[in-house]
Amino acid sequence: MNLNKVIRLLAIFSIIGGFFRALMCPLALVWGMNSTQELTAGVLGTLFMGLGIFGLYFSAHKEFGKLGFTAFILYAFGSFILMGMVFASLVFAVYDPKVLQMDMPPLPILIASPLMMLSVMLSMILLGIAVLKTKVFSKVPAILILLAPILNFIPVIGDYSVLAWGIPFMWFGVEVLKKSRGNVVVENSSVGKMNL
Repeated sequence: MNLNKVIRLLAIFSIIGGFFRALMCPLALVWGMNSTQELTAGVLGTLFMGLGIFGLYFSAHKEFGKLGFTAFILYAFGSFILMGMVFASLVFAVYDPKVLQMDMPPLPILIASPLMMLSVMLSMILLGIAVLKTKVFSKVPAILILLAPILNFIPVIGDYSVLAWGIPFMWFGVEVLKKSRGNVVVENSSVGKMNL
């Protein structure tokens, strides 16, 4: 499997992850926050988006530069902590729902939560800025992902912020698929190496 095919596969993961992340919104509205349905979508979304970010980054790593690299590393790190937290919440929702209603969450979640929030939110802001600066992807999803962390703290709108997180990953994934058609990504990488 060549680099182009790997990037295409990771772009598909980005689309799948973005879909499940966005799906959390209607599932939460129907079954409630921390329902098994919403948390299952959260685990799948986080897993596939965490893998998909590799395809998004490697499809344009030369253009992204240091800012894009920082966003990529922070997102990869934060998303896997987030996946562990969402998976733990899913386990609690199924086996011991009272834990999710506690005022003080279990210690590992208490420690991991601020670390995850800081890294994921900062990475989304940096990714949005990097995309707007380099123009490797469209502006609309870049603006959405830039706004997603901010929307999360606005009452009422915060419940829908996962849409502004999931839709850009689907959008970026589709753009990478189009870009990688006909080995364009591999050719760009080769050109970048020749210029070094």
